Amino acid sequence: MFRDYVVLLSWLCTVSCKEGYFWHIGDIHYDPTYSIQSNGDGSKCLNSRGSEESNGGGGGAGHSSRLNGRGSSGGLYGHYDCDSSWALVDSAAKAMKGIHLDSIEFILWTGDALARDEEMPLELRMQYLKNITDLLSHTFTGQFIFPVLGHDDVRLLNLSQIASLWSNWLPDEALVTLREYGYYMIEQRSKNYQIISLNTNLWLSGYSSGANVEARTGASSGYQRSISNSAQAAASTDPDPGGQWKWLDSVLRNASKAGKIVYIVGHTPPGVDDRNTGFSGLSDEHNAHYLQVVRQYSNIIKGQFFGHWHSDTFRIVYDDNNQPVSWIMISPSITPYRPGGPNNPGLRLYKFNIDSGEVLDYSQYYLNLAEANLGKRTNWRLEYNLREHYELAEVSALSLHDLADRFTQPNNHAFSRYYKANRVSLPRDIEEIWGCDRALSGLCALRHFCAVTRLNQRSYDKCVATYTLVLTQTGAASDNTPDGRQLVFWAVVSSAATFFGAR
Repeated sequence: MFRDYVVLLSWLCTVSCKEGYFWHIGDIHYDPTYSIQSNGDGSKCLNSRGSEESNGGGGGAGHSSRLNGRGSSGGLYGHYDCDSSWALVDSAAKAMKGIHLDSIEFILWTGDALARDEEMPLELRMQYLKNITDLLSHTFTGQFIFPVLGHDDVRLLNLSQIASLWSNWLPDEALVTLREYGYYMIEQRSKNYQIISLNTNLWLSGYSSGANVEARTGASSGYQRSISNSAQAAASTDPDPGGQWKWLDSVLRNASKAGKIVYIVGHTPPGVDDRNTGFSGLSDEHNAHYLQVVRQYSNIIKGQFFGHWHSDTFRIVYDDNNQPVSWIMISPSITPYRPGGPNNPGLRLYKFNIDSGEVLDYSQYYLNLAEANLGKRTNWRLEYNLREHYELAEVSALSLHDLADRFTQPNNHAFSRYYKANRVSLPRDIEEIWGCDRALSGLCALRHFCAVTRLNQRSYDKCVATYTLVLTQTGAASDNTPDGRQLVFWAVVSSAATFFGAR
């Protein structure tokens, strides 16, 4: 009965609501050194330097290639072991320009524009960031772009420079806080919603304790240097770096009083990496604080949009009674490179109610990189629509909670669909190198389930450890039959559903 009511409401909205669209793009990681000169595998890029640096999430300079020539030859549009070529970045902009351009209200750009390069001079980094800014400005001449600082965006740059570069997109009051601390709020005066842009660099794991960076994020000390502008460095021991917590509470409290709803936009989301690494982004303290803020204001927070992990996934925030109260969407990257295994490049288009701000659906677009290089042309195509793909009546915390539960049920294709989307339809020959037993492994599904539903390090670790023990004892971890893998996993999760308490 309830679901019939939801479907009716969705139908009424399609015939009476004013619908609009906005793009979510992120993790471009443009690598100006990319070329297709042969170095043994047909490409050359920052990632082929063989640096010892490795990053648990997001782009990074170092990696150990596992492709070994299998479907891995580079081309004009890039390489699965490299960050973005300019041709790839330009093709993404052209693709967005050709889809619903007249109905695009705004663009969310969730950071990490450039590839990590410790050796790149400041002047060049600024010029390359300007090149991407100019490309987006020329692509969206009639829309505002709301950018977010990624952890690599502020490497060797200061916030004043970045604010000047983005000044044409943002009002003066937003530039004041962006210039000083890296965060801002957009007041949509003629609309019912506000956009809150966070500087998650202030809350990163290891920010207050540099010695703990490598252990918790898989990053070297270079990771901390990426957030070391003067305002952030001065606040390294402050429980409220840059005053962002106080500011955020004030913005949300005022929005609640005014009857507004908000979108929260940031680079690094709460929780851990879903690709079986277990790396966290935010520090434990800031992660817990963020989740508590979301619980407190869940009635007005209608969307949370993040990037950083370079994968297509989502998160669910639960209240103290384990009821789902808010959702987080994590968009895949434009760069194909990821230390935990590559993706195809992705772009995401949201459909929403312009009047209320309610998110109605999204369409995920992707580029088959191997195909584009082979044909020397790009074809950004629709990968899936959220509600149709996952059979959702609406976009809500409850519907996404139900979806996560379906990951654990026998004879249900929800996880297989999710896993394919998580890798952005990566070609099978590449996926077999990096994947986990072709997606249906009990341990693979377990890690994703725990990452989606347990948004702090302790509860995630407990979730994985407890279920892994039972899976190992039952033999499900190595049982390669679909029934053996998912039926036992379903039984384990169902029997232990109330074991963990608050998520």
